[in-house]
Amino acid sequence: MKKISIKISLLIFLIFSSTNANAGAYGKGDLKLNSDVTNWFIKYIKGKHTESPGIFYVTLDGSGAYYWYCQYGAGNCQFNSYQQMELQCERAYQKECKAFALARTIKWKNGINPGKGKKSKINSRLSDTEIRNQLRDLGFLN
Repeated sequence: MKKISIKISLLIFLIFSSTNANAGAYGKGDLKLNSDVTNWFIKYIKGKHTESPGIFYVTLDGSGAYYWYCQYGAGNCQFNSYQQMELQCERAYQKECKAFALARTIKWKNGINPGKGKKSKINSRLSDTEIRNQLRDLGFLN
C-alpha cells in the first residue's frame, strides 16, 4: 500500500512539474525595437534551409537581440535550454532579455499582438518594408 501511494505521489509530482519550462520566457508589455534590432529581426525571419528561424530574444528596452537558427528546418528544431539562450542574450548586453519570436511567430504580447495565429506570424517572402509595416501594426515600431 505504501509503495502505491509513493508511486501515485511521484506521478502527480511529475504531471505538475512537467509544464512548459519556457512558459514565462516570452516577453510581454510595451516594446519598441530600435533600427538595428529591426534589421536583425528581418534577417532572422528571411532565413532559409540551414538558417531556418529558431528563436529570437530581445532586451526589454529593444536595443539588443540574440537569435538562433534551426540548422535542419523549423520542424526539426530542438533547443536544449531556453534559459541558457536567455542567459547568453543577457550576458551579451548586460540587460534582461525575453523571447520575442519562436520560428516566424512573434510571441511577445503587448496588448496589440496576440502572440499566436495569422496576425502574429511573419511571412519570410514579405519585403523588408512589409515586415517593418507589420511590426509597426503590431506596436513594435514607432
